[in-house]
Amino acid sequence: MNDIHPVPKITGNQYNLPEKFPADEQKIISGKIKHVLRNLLNAQQVLTSLALICVLVLFSNLIESGFLAALCLFVVIFLMPLFSLELRQNKSILLGYFFVITLHETIAFANAYLFVTFGAGFDAALFQKLGGEFAMHEEWGLAIGPQLYAQMLGLVYRWLGVSHLLGEQLSILAFSISCIIFLKIIRLCGIVKYKIYSLLAFGALPTMVFLGSITLRESYQVLSFLLVMYFGIKMHMKGGINSYIIAFILSVLSMCVMHRGLIGYGMWVVPLFFIWSIRPVSRLGNVKILRLVVFVIGPISIAGLILLINVVPSLGAYNMIFDRSWLEFINTLRTGSINVSGRTTYGIPLDLSSNMMTIYSSLKLYVYYLFAPFPWQVSSVQDVYGGMESFFRIIRIYFSVKHWCIAEGSQRRLFALLLIMFFSITLLFSIGTSNYGTAMRHHMLSWWIIVMVGTPLLMAKLSCIRFGAGNSGHRILLKPIENIS
Repeated sequence: MNDIHPVPKITGNQYNLPEKFPADEQKIISGKIKHVLRNLLNAQQVLTSLALICVLVLFSNLIESGFLAALCLFVVIFLMPLFSLELRQNKSILLGYFFVITLHETIAFANAYLFVTFGAGFDAALFQKLGGEFAMHEEWGLAIGPQLYAQMLGLVYRWLGVSHLLGEQLSILAFSISCIIFLKIIRLCGIVKYKIYSLLAFGALPTMVFLGSITLRESYQVLSFLLVMYFGIKMHMKGGINSYIIAFILSVLSMCVMHRGLIGYGMWVVPLFFIWSIRPVSRLGNVKILRLVVFVIGPISIAGLILLINVVPSLGAYNMIFDRSWLEFINTLRTGSINVSGRTTYGIPLDLSSNMMTIYSSLKLYVYYLFAPFPWQVSSVQDVYGGMESFFRIIRIYFSVKHWCIAEGSQRRLFALLLIMFFSITLLFSIGTSNYGTAMRHHMLSWWIIVMVGTPLLMAKLSCIRFGAGNSGHRILLKPIENIS
C-alpha cells in the first residue's frame, strides 16, 4: 500500500494543448462577422443612410437648378423690414409691405409652376430663354437695353443655376427695394399722412403686380428712376459738393442702360437737377453761381453748336437735331409700329403737313398715351381694366396738380420737380408708343410720382366726404423740410 503514489494534480496547460481549437476559432470569427453584418444591415440604419444620400443628391440638384438660391431670395425679401427703418416705422406700413410682396410672390410662383400669367407670354419668356443661353454659351458683350438685361440674367444663372423662379425673385427684390426708396422720398417731401395708402396704390396696382413679378426690365427701371429722384433730392439738401452727386450720376447711368430711349432722357435730367433748387428763389442774389452760369452759357453753347454744324461739312449729319428731319424720323418709327396693327393699337400718326397740325397731332397722341383706352375702344375684359387704370391716372394727375398748387415753400418746389419728371418721361414714351397695351408697361415707370403727390390729398378729400369733416387743409399733410432729419 505504501508503494502506491498519489496521482499529481494537473495545473495549467501542462501538456501544451491548444486553448481553442481551430474549429472553435472559426465559429467565433464567423459569429463576429454575422454580428457586424446584422448591425450594418439593420433596416432602420439602411433607410436612414438612403434618406441621407437622397437629401444630399436633392440638395445638390437644388443648387444646380437655382431653386435653392430662389428660396434664399424669397426669405430675404420677406425679411427686408429687418434692414430698413422705413418698412417698420409703424405696423400699418409693415403689413402693407407684406401684403404687396405676397401679391407679387403669388404671381411669380403661379407663372413659374402653374400657368402663364398676364403679360408673361412673350417678352418675359424670351428674356428667360436668352438668360439661359447666355449662362450656357458665355456669349458676353457690351450692350444696353434688353440685351444687357438678358446678360445680367445669364450672369446670375451661371453662378446660381438657371431657374425661372430665380429670375422672378430678382425682379421682386428690385421692387422691394423700390418700396423702401419710395417711402424715403415721401419722408423727404415732408408728407406725414396716408403713407400706407400711397404704398398700397404703388405696389398693389395690378399692372405693377403682374409685370413687376416676372422676368421683365420694368422693376429695375422703376428702381433706377426712384434712385435718381432720391439722390437728386439728397444732393440738394446736403448742399455743396458731396457724395450724393456721385450716387445721383450713377443712378442716371443705371437708368439709361436699361432702356435706349432713356439715354436722351438722362441727358435732360442731369442739367435739370443741377439747375433746379428746392429752396424758394425770390431774387437774383439767391441764384447759385453754377445755375447762373448754366443759364447764361447754355444758350450761347447751343447757338455756337448750330453755327459749327453749318460751317463744318463733316458735321452735317447732326443737322437733324435742329430741323424737322428728327420729326420725320419719329414719324417713320410711329408709322412702322402703327402698320403692325393689333387690337390695342390706337394708331395716331404724327402729322407734319404744317406746324399747327404737328402740334395738334403731338398733343393728341400724348393724350391717347396717357388715357387710352377710351370708352368707345373697350371690347374685352383687358380693355375694361385698362380703362379703369386710365381713370385712376386721371384722378391722381388732377390731385397731384392740385396738391402742388396749395403746397408752399420747399414742398411746392419738390412737387413741381416731380411733376416735371412725370410729364417729361410720359411725353418721351408717348413718341414711340402706338398701343395702350405697351403704354401700360411704360406707365409703371412714372406711376409712383402721381401716387406720391396725389394720393395724400385724394385720401384727405375722401375722408372729408366720408366723415363730414371740414376742410382739413394741406398743412396736416405736410411738414417743413427743414425739420426733417
